[in-house]
Amino acid sequence: AMHEKIRAIPIDLDAYETIRDREALDRWIADIMLTGHVAVDTETTGVDNQTADLVGISLSTVPGKAAYIPLAHTTGAGELPEAGGLAEGQLPIREVLDALKPLLEDKSILKIGHHFKYDLGLLARYGITVTPCDDTILLSYALDGARFNSLGELAEHWLGHAGVPITELIGTGKGQKNFSQVEIAPAARYAAEDADLTLRLWHVRKPRLAAERTATVYETLE
Repeated sequence: AMHEKIRAIPIDLDAYETIRDREALDRWIADIMLTGHVAVDTETTGVDNQTADLVGISLSTVPGKAAYIPLAHTTGAGELPEAGGLAEGQLPIREVLDALKPLLEDKSILKIGHHFKYDLGLLARYGITVTPCDDTILLSYALDGARFNSLGELAEHWLGHAGVPITELIGTGKGQKNFSQVEIAPAARYAAEDADLTLRLWHVRKPRLAAERTATVYETLE
């Protein structure tokens, strides 16, 4: 029933919020504290979490409700981050991380991610130890084996919606852009959707664990 309910909630990219000021950030933090869980997704400059830089963070608390916090988008699309200045309307990265740290480290708030190992390793470099966590890819492995790997594959199968592919924003091959060069508006829609899909997947899949008695596999997997 939960599955059908969640599939029925429309995915509206224009309904997502872009957090550009402290008031909005504090409102989201308060909301997460009340909800008790949040899907978190980081956008970065690369695929290696030991060298990539944070570009933005997206959050989702309820299916259909998500936000993106742009942190390091640059102005010049063709320039390196060092060359181009920061695009306007972004909170200082340190201020955002300082505000999110207590929440991300709070043991009473569950953080949900997809292939969360990447985000956890990245945030650790910024001095944040994220705990406790659920990972939708590990949930998927515990329930379905290695049938699905990407968020898009999982979301398409379970939610009937694959989401915007990253290549639509950064391109492919030699001309591929870095996420920091993507304009904030399309970046926010893409990133917030990822958090929303991750949260929806968690709602749909987590209850199956107990039902299928695979909780022990999942809990001991990592």
